[in-house]
Amino acid sequence: MSVHKTIGIMSGTSLDGIDIAYCTFKKKTRWTYKIDKAITVKFPKIIKKRLLKSFEIKGYELIKLDHDLGDFIGNETKKFIKRNNFSPEIIACHGHTIFHNLKDKISFQIGNANRIYSKLEIPIINNFRELDVIFDGQGAPLVPIGEKLLFNKFNYFVNLGGVLNLTKLKGKEIIAYDIAPLNIILNDISRKLNYDFDDKGNIAKNGKFISKLFNELNSLDYYKKPNPKSLGIEWIQNKIYPLIYKSGYNLEDLLNTLTNHIAFQLSLNIKERGNNILVTGGGAYNKFLIENIRLYDKNKNNWKIPNKTLINYKEALIFAFMGLLRKRKEKNILQSVTGSTVKLSSGIITENIIFNKKI
Repeated sequence: MSVHKTIGIMSGTSLDGIDIAYCTFKKKTRWTYKIDKAITVKFPKIIKKRLLKSFEIKGYELIKLDHDLGDFIGNETKKFIKRNNFSPEIIACHGHTIFHNLKDKISFQIGNANRIYSKLEIPIINNFRELDVIFDGQGAPLVPIGEKLLFNKFNYFVNLGGVLNLTKLKGKEIIAYDIAPLNIILNDISRKLNYDFDDKGNIAKNGKFISKLFNELNSLDYYKKPNPKSLGIEWIQNKIYPLIYKSGYNLEDLLNTLTNHIAFQLSLNIKERGNNILVTGGGAYNKFLIENIRLYDKNKNNWKIPNKTLINYKEALIFAFMGLLRKRKEKNILQSVTGSTVKLSSGIITENIIFNKKI
């Protein structure tokens, strides 16, 4: 039996902070996992403010943010390791997505790996998406490889994160794609109301449903596209924000309508009955969203909301696993999911031997 200790680090588009998970993976006949310990570290206010505007900044400012975020990730991970006396063999870091533009084959995450490595001197694996995009893939979703190999009690996986992602396991067939923007836009509206997020969906629950906007949102071309498909901030800025913010709608009403829209779109993508569906991501705490998901579901599916550790850290866990697969030179991206033209073990490994003696 092979046993591996790795760390996964995730920074999502909802800007909650960085998730750091120390995980144990074992393989006998199949892979098993354990999240030994995990934490979320909030971004310092100045870094969060810069990340919110990151897609607008240019040149040197973006490079500086890349390095500053790398320093922050490296320092916080070093504290986490030292505090708990951990010994990871590798650290897999997703980074923070700035651009995801498939037309130009660009997917760019920041959080400089050399900066992280300089703090830890442990091999860093990052930049998981870019190679897939270059080979005509969507660069997303990436987590289905972990869902397939680590979880066998479920046939559907729903991640309620910055973007709503769905994975369907049908025998040997795996289908996964982005359904709709979620916390990235709900949190943006909440910030305009001076809240970081809509706690339990209480603001949305007290808002009014706007049927005209609901219909306009559901008519967007993206929802008619076949998979594989994925969403980037550029699409949200160009298609969603003008639709909701130029209308003069009440912000509480926007939250209500968008929550209904998200739940409705999810229901359209799960057509079979009686599925076992694992629900994770920050949106799992949004009671109003979960109520609407169950309301729109006419197929009597089993929606499983797990313990808080798995809700919060499933993606960090899976990136830790993807990094391990990359180190083992095994496939860590599913070609059938992303649509790339080649099978990939993706991710750049940053490591070095630092010589302390003069040659």
